[in-house]
Amino acid sequence: MLNQSFNQDTFQEIFDKENRKGKNVENIFKTEFQPSLDILKTIQAKNVEIKKETDREKKKILYEENKILKRERELLIKETLLLACDNLPKKINDVKLTAGPIIGKQTYILEHKLENYFISKKVQQNIALTYKVKQANRYAILSQLIKLLEDNFPKVIVRTDINSFYENIPQKPLMGKINSDHLLSVLTKRFINKIILEYNILTGQTTSSNPIGIPRGVGISPYLSELYMRMIDNEIKTMPDLVYYSRYVDDILAVFIPNNTIHIDQTEILKYKKELSAVVKKAGLSINAAKTQTFNLIRGIDFIKIRRFEFLDDSIKTIKVFSNPKTIEYLGYKIGTELRIKKYSSTTTKTTSFSKLSIDITDKKFIEYKKKVKAAFDDFKKKRLNNEKNAFKLLRTRIEFLTSNTRLRNNKGNVIIGVYYSNPFLNDDYSLKLLDKYLKWHIDHGGLKSGQKSDLMKLKFTEGYEKRRFILFPLKKELYKNHNLKKGDLVNVNNRGILRYGLREINSIWKKF
Repeated sequence: MLNQSFNQDTFQEIFDKENRKGKNVENIFKTEFQPSLDILKTIQAKNVEIKKETDREKKKILYEENKILKRERELLIKETLLLACDNLPKKINDVKLTAGPIIGKQTYILEHKLENYFISKKVQQNIALTYKVKQANRYAILSQLIKLLEDNFPKVIVRTDINSFYENIPQKPLMGKINSDHLLSVLTKRFINKIILEYNILTGQTTSSNPIGIPRGVGISPYLSELYMRMIDNEIKTMPDLVYYSRYVDDILAVFIPNNTIHIDQTEILKYKKELSAVVKKAGLSINAAKTQTFNLIRGIDFIKIRRFEFLDDSIKTIKVFSNPKTIEYLGYKIGTELRIKKYSSTTTKTTSFSKLSIDITDKKFIEYKKKVKAAFDDFKKKRLNNEKNAFKLLRTRIEFLTSNTRLRNNKGNVIIGVYYSNPFLNDDYSLKLLDKYLKWHIDHGGLKSGQKSDLMKLKFTEGYEKRRFILFPLKKELYKNHNLKKGDLVNVNNRGILRYGLREINSIWKKF
């Protein structure tokens, strides 16, 4: 049974889990953890001593001293966590929410307090495990969708999303369920209710009889939204002719197979969209009309056409290959068909044409890659004035990062990302070839020396994808020791080693993208 308690043990579990994910909780709350951080510095200094010490007996003594320091540090961490969970009812009543940055839409931030951090994490855990709430799996959704498209069976697809999803969720039914279920602990409910109250104060809804919205950016909000959307999901799944339904946050895709696939007209196709919209509206939300599309695949996948664009100097322009192309854009991919020509043999001119399902990255994702390439070259032009050698090394590392794959060590469970692992469903390299051309344009126009150009020309998006090239980058800039340097070696005395840039420096200019 789930332990919903807020105590030192459950806070310790969260502390350990967050640290395993690469989030250094002690550094986030340096003031509260200052005693344990001070001992950590002593431990690190002692490790250096151990490494240098050659006498075996002295080394043993240093090891024992370190063990004592580590135990002392663990006790200090436990004491800090014990203070964080002291008098929690009062601390929850004092929780404050403030307006955060506008990232597309207004976000909100919990007051930066140690107890708020751990209470919020524990509440998230309690909701997730009690209600079995979790976000859908992108990989599974896309695998199923592609299989459905490839089977060529007559179908109708409705793709839409929900208007201002977080901002429009009705609070009454959501909070009514949470408060009446008797599944969550008293302190868990109290924290959720306090967050909603703070949000209503900030949005001027304290006197409203039907307040709406949950605070975007606060850790518990994705769990609350998933809990609310479960009611909508269940009703959509009962719709007539529905054979497949998926939702990722507020992105919805539904696949229908009509009973009559021979004489179906546009009115019947639009009926599915209207029925889906009615279910969402009944729950107090509305679908985004501008982003809602229906795809008539009754006669096969030829109806969906891949949309192309081309690169022109430092910009892109759309090529309207079709008068009204219909491309399915979902979860970072654009999916359509492309006409292919196949020759029967090399000795005859006889050919046949067929449509092939094409899966490419979306225009939005292409532009993000493009902006990152440009930002890398712009940063190089600034830095080369001070130290051209290091500036080029950083530029090369950034392009290598973009055109290869890597592991996010100590972060998100060692997730692998990169040109292949972030886009594993591509079967069309059109955009990757376009990115290679765009990269070449910058190499040619970046004021680089001949050797620098040759070095960068080896890096290609297409090769990084096809060969799944993998490079392990350090977390931050580091200098490898010069192992050739020996005592009294005057030749290599000024050779400091090899500089290698890490993920922190690589991503420092891309935070806004």
